[in-house]
Amino acid sequence: MPHAQDSTRRWLALVVLLAGALLPPVDFFIVNVALPSMRQTLGISAADAQLVLSGYAASYAVFLVTGGRLGDLYGRRRYFCLGVGGFTLASLICGLAPSGLVLVIGRVLQGLSAAMLVPQALGSIRALFTGPSLGRAMGFYGMTLGLGGVAGQFLGGAITSADFFGLGWRMVFLVNVPIGCLAIAGTYALVPETSATERPRLDIGGAILISLALAATILPLSEGRERGWPWWCFVLLACAPALIALFVAYEKRLGAQGGMPILDLALLRIRNFRRFALVAGTFFWTTAFYMLFGIYQQEGQGSDALHTGLGIMPYGIGLFFGPLLTGPLPQRIQPYLFAIGFGCEILGYAAIALAVFTQAPWWALMATLAFTGFSQGVAMPRLFTLALADVPAAQAGLAAGVVNMMLQIGAAISASGIATIFFAVLGTATGPAAYGHALGVAMIALVGGLAAAWLIVARR
Repeated sequence: MPHAQDSTRRWLALVVLLAGALLPPVDFFIVNVALPSMRQTLGISAADAQLVLSGYAASYAVFLVTGGRLGDLYGRRRYFCLGVGGFTLASLICGLAPSGLVLVIGRVLQGLSAAMLVPQALGSIRALFTGPSLGRAMGFYGMTLGLGGVAGQFLGGAITSADFFGLGWRMVFLVNVPIGCLAIAGTYALVPETSATERPRLDIGGAILISLALAATILPLSEGRERGWPWWCFVLLACAPALIALFVAYEKRLGAQGGMPILDLALLRIRNFRRFALVAGTFFWTTAFYMLFGIYQQEGQGSDALHTGLGIMPYGIGLFFGPLLTGPLPQRIQPYLFAIGFGCEILGYAAIALAVFTQAPWWALMATLAFTGFSQGVAMPRLFTLALADVPAAQAGLAAGVVNMMLQIGAAISASGIATIFFAVLGTATGPAAYGHALGVAMIALVGGLAAAWLIVARR
């Protein structure tokens, strides 16, 4: 009976961890549809509006590794609660923002808090579950992460259109406040504390260097296109390799002196972790699809915010059923599901490109969205499971931070590079056919990036 009680408590703890982990991906995408209303209310420029998106994404990606290491060293439950609390407070700041500047500050604080809480959720799952139950827990985590993106798109349109209490877009942030408070209470009640057995001091020098290296990579990619690629973007990108090399040398020296680096380079000697962390760098190239599909619907098809959110729902339904229906499959099949799901996802994006190229009937586009979402739902949980399978539990938070960092770098690359392709092809053209052609070309570029990652997986 105690064993059954422990098992029940673990799964209840998982529910709490997933509730907290759902907040960052939802808020990453929820702004896409609500942004035009924000611009109108606060009178912010297009460049500042981009900061509302990129300020969150950049601060999130830059501090993921540091956030993961803090949880490993000083307690994952503690830093999960701090992250959720910070995210809740930042959401309140965004929801009450009187100006564009305050909104941007709130979004940066949201990103910093997300970088603290997300690795703790994944690291805690890795520490609490083993064997087949770990695979099921990772399935629920992957489903939550994927649904967060789709739910963000839908909720951004639905909440803005509903105009609850006359607050309009502000409710997309204020709704996080009660959810965050409940998640904190549930964490203290149900989630056990896990951390490394050793408690060395945080590697401050390594944290600063990796943050600078990531900032030099991600900020230009996030801001460059919208600002016309100013000179500082190229300076930062040119500095990034040197900063990465300096970080690696510093970490090697610290390890040789008996210290504990913020990024244990021994992780990179774990073959599955190395391979799937690299794959993660392109897996979230799909971020560009969420953003561009919203533009295609609103500006190309003339849809309002509510119908733009509804248009992505077939993708979300597929995401939900992907892990749900494939989770119970026999264990001998499970190791192959990532390659199968990822390959089908690539075919799905190719079908989406064909559908928008040819202006296919709405039902055909909806079918391709559902198939693509289902395929991603099959692949995504296995990405985390395979990446973390051989990682020691004591370093689960750090490893989770690295995988999530790679996902966010890929998201930044796609949001800049693939969006640039879309707008270059579109030019000054208007109308459904022009937007369909531009989206189709962008999806071909997306398929190319995903296919390159799939080849890494295929080489077993």
